[in-house]
Amino acid sequence: MTAEQFVQKWASVDLPERAASQAHFIDLCDVLGQPNPIQADPTGQSY
Repeated sequence: MTAEQFVQKWASVDLPERAASQAHFIDLCDVLGQPNPIQADPTGQSY
């Protein structure tokens, strides 16, 4: 996902923060080229 795609996707989202935070964080990891929590630590031991 590019930064432009991220902005386009999230600019029109009108969900409460709590409802969108996990998806937003996963997309942000993608934009930054970082592994998301499941990719980085599927067992939840250290992420």
